[in-house]
Formats: sequence, C-alpha cells, structure tokens
Amino acid sequence: MKLKDYILYWYKTYRQPGQARTTQITTMSCIRNHLLTAPLSEKELAEIHLRDLQTFLMEEYLHGKKTKLKYVDLTGEPLSAYTMSKLRQILIAVFRQAEKEGLIVRNIALDTSPIPIRQQKESPVFTPEAQRQFLQATKSHRFYTAYVLAFYLGCRRSELLGLSWDSINFKRNFLTIRQVVVLEDGVPVVRPRTKTRNSLRTIPFPKEIRLLLQEHRQRQKKEQQQPGYHNEYNLVFANKDGTPHNPAYFSRNFKATIKRLPFLSNDLHLHSARHSWATNMIQCGISITDVQALGGWSRADTLLNIYAHSVKESQRKAMKKLYRELQ
Repeated sequence: MKLKDYILYWYKTYRQPGQARTTQITTMSCIRNHLLTAPLSEKELAEIHLRDLQTFLMEEYLHGKKTKLKYVDLTGEPLSAYTMSKLRQILIAVFRQAEKEGLIVRNIALDTSPIPIRQQKESPVFTPEAQRQFLQATKSHRFYTAYVLAFYLGCRRSELLGLSWDSINFKRNFLTIRQVVVLEDGVPVVRPRTKTRNSLRTIPFPKEIRLLLQEHRQRQKKEQQQPGYHNEYNLVFANKDGTPHNPAYFSRNFKATIKRLPFLSNDLHLHSARHSWATNMIQCGISITDVQALGGWSRADTLLNIYAHSVKESQRKAMKKLYRELQ
C-alpha cells in the first residue's frame, strides 16, 4: 500500500471518528496540503526509510507553506512550529498503526528528529494604558461588554460567543464556560462542549462586570421585541436577530477598531486581549496554577513557555519583596 492510501485509511478509520468537526477540517487540511502532495506519499510503506521522512520534514520546514491569498502569496515560505509538530505527530501515528497491522517491521517515524524551530517573537500585548484607551474608545460598541470579558476574564473568542445567560450566576458573581461558537464550513455553529476538558471552568467576576452584563441584558431584551428574533441558545452575545455571531466577523471588527486608533500597534489583535490578561495576572503575583485554571489551559508548562518573560518579571518582584520584608 502506498503511503498516501494508508494515511487516508488510517485517518478515516482510527482518527476522524473521535474528532470534533473543526479538528477534522484542520487535520484533513494538513494531510491534504502537505502529506498527500509530497513525492514521499507515492512510495510503498515498506520502502520508506528514515532518511526519506527526515528529508520530507526538513523540506516542509524550509519551503512547505502553501498559503496563497488575494494580495499575499506565501507559497514556499517556512512552515509554522505548530504545523511542523502536527505533521510529525501524524507520521508517528500512521507508522505506529502500520506496525500494529504488520505492514512494516517498526515505526521509523519515532526515530525522526524534531526540526529545531526558530524562536518566535513574543505575542503582542496591550499595555494597561492602551487597554484602558481601547475600552474607552469602544464604550458604545455593540460588543463592548464582550471586550471587557476578554480583557478582564481572559475568555477565548469561541467562549465569549458561546456564553449563555444560563451560565451566569448573578447572585454569586461567576460565569461558567460550557459551550463555544466555532466556524464549520464558514457557518457559525454552537458546539455544546468546550475546546478541552480544562476549558470547562468557572470564572468569578467583580460587581462592576456584573453591572455591565445586566445592562447588556436589558439592551438585548429590547431586541427580543423585534419581529423574527430567535435566540435559540440564549446567547449573551448574538446578532440582532438572536442568531450566533460569526467568529471571523467578531475578530475583524476588533481589528478594525485597532486600526482606527493611532496609539495602538497594528500587531495587536483579538487574542492579544487574552495574552494581556494572562500577562497582567502573572505580573500581579497570581500563581501559575491559578492562571492556568482560570484561563482554561490544559498544562501549566504551556503558560511557562508562552509567558516566560512575565514569569521572570514576577519572580524578580517577588525576590525584591522578600528581601525588603526580611531586612
């Protein structure tokens, strides 16, 4: 069996059935764009050697990008660290299954060396002053309250758009992340489960945010009186007719606001609000495990890798505080 045929068999038989629709789209895109188009895929499984896999990975790392947009052609550029890691993981899983089925003697993909990924620049964050100015400039925006939750509760885009009124406890001032809104084939869909098990979490909020949410609810009740309004999922942030809001439009509107404000860096984007929240939490001395739990990360080391600079800065502050208190 050729590699390309076995990859499709492996994916449809072993991996696809347990994946969410969005993950299926991402994985199949990776397989189609990088594995099935490579000369390597035409080889018989048993004829593939370690050097073939390592050469493939290196070529993809150096020239594997196939992004061609209307105004930007990135074809032939280096692949991202995420895609490189995913490609290697797929190959390891494919050859592992082939070994189990007796088609090959051993899993040679395990012997490939991970490609050393060049260090990427740190994710941009809002300074406290820029954050205040952005929120001040968007105070009359339809999704101002959603922006506040992004900056002060660290919610992901999908979590904000999937938030329902049923998940908010106004008596005890907390909300629960239970469902998300994602794009499936270009259409916003409410998925009744979170990104990962750790993403399912409860987040406390101060009374100021409670008041904002209550004001937002009153405005939404006026929209409910319009003909054709139907908010099937009782969403907090929805279109004027009650339907789920398109995540891509949500990000685009956020970015458009950044571009209109001359004091903000154009490198900033919607996810920068979540980065800013995590950075501020760490700088305030909140423990990594608490930031991990509140932000819904699966592993603490993910935080340590992403926010290494902030962690070091908070450690410096802690050491200075200890020194002063013990003198």
